[in-house]
Amino acid sequence: MGVSIDAIKFNHDPNSATNDALNIRKSKSAFVKVPEWEKGKCTKHDDSRAAYAIKETAGKTLTIQARFSGGPAGGEVDIRAVDSSQSYPGKPGCVGAVLSIIAKIIQAVFGNALGEVKERKVKFDAKGDSGFVSFELVKVSLSKTPVGIRYTEWTWQWREGKGAPWIDIETTRHKIYVVLEVPKAPWVQQPYNAANDQLPWTDVMDYSCVWAIGAKDRDFAAAKITECVNVLGPARIRYDTSVGATNYARSGSFRCTRFLERLDGKFGLGEKVNCTDCATITSTFSNVLGCDLWQSRMGANFALNEIIAIGFAAWKVPFFGSFSYHEVAWEGACGRTDDLYDACLKVDGGLDPWNAPHPSALLPVNTPFGTCGGKLDYVDRLTTKAGCLVCNPTPMTRQRRPVE
Repeated sequence: MGVSIDAIKFNHDPNSATNDALNIRKSKSAFVKVPEWEKGKCTKHDDSRAAYAIKETAGKTLTIQARFSGGPAGGEVDIRAVDSSQSYPGKPGCVGAVLSIIAKIIQAVFGNALGEVKERKVKFDAKGDSGFVSFELVKVSLSKTPVGIRYTEWTWQWREGKGAPWIDIETTRHKIYVVLEVPKAPWVQQPYNAANDQLPWTDVMDYSCVWAIGAKDRDFAAAKITECVNVLGPARIRYDTSVGATNYARSGSFRCTRFLERLDGKFGLGEKVNCTDCATITSTFSNVLGCDLWQSRMGANFALNEIIAIGFAAWKVPFFGSFSYHEVAWEGACGRTDDLYDACLKVDGGLDPWNAPHPSALLPVNTPFGTCGGKLDYVDRLTTKAGCLVCNPTPMTRQRRPVE
């Protein structure tokens, strides 16, 4: 008799995110099928992907389902899986090796996040097939672990009964994405089928979970995403200083597939971006982690202080001194008291943002829009004192562009 593990389901209940994995897909064109692990098809971590939300699973018992063959006809055996995870084989994030080192430390401290598979008796039919059997996970650290990617390796074992020696079956490898909450729009959980290309993409999580690694709340995660989008310039993207045209977020949608191509070193739609692109990238990559950002504008035709546009290093005032509008990633009602995140530009973070020199470049993250002449909030740092009077939030423009 030789017991074999044939398949593992992480997302075995598509109507719930509390006791099992989220509904996900890999990309616009590729669906993550269940079971996520199948014998003979999955040998690397990347071959078996699942995502879990920290908030929704907190305090809950996590379960998976697994199927076995080769067992005793009409009999039963004990089966379990022990943690044999060893390393973090991920790639560096937006600041190179630094985030890779952080990822290795988190993996070492918090383990694989899913712990181990609790021992249970598994019954086999006359053909030695178990069908799918539910298992509880134990030693789970998901509620304590921050955002990131964990690499789980389980060594599955069986024995004939209590006191008998455990016999190794096989080691299975899995790539587990840990996000803060169930992803927010444009990402959805329903309907759960291969045709729904708005299910969260793991191709986006591959970046978001690394860029925001270590985050335990939405503000910190969104801030880290904003920072990493900003430092994509000038190697990957650069502000369109000629006409300020939208490139990746036009015609009512976010061309996320093409932007991912750009991130992966391909041409995509080229390097040029404007504020709408940056707001859409920031909010979409943040919301896949469970943040709750919108793309929303302010306007109109307001004079600017000197800024450092994404992809550039010099303080300048673009477009003959003013913006016709500006778009950012924004929280809540996208009003004056709501915090915003602007990956498109840096402003003067000092006490006199209206005049040179500008000794302190500040990337606006988790900061309220504010009021003119107030506490040097975002609007004072972005606009001249005259421009501030005509620069107002326009929350009627807020949206979350669907991905394509």
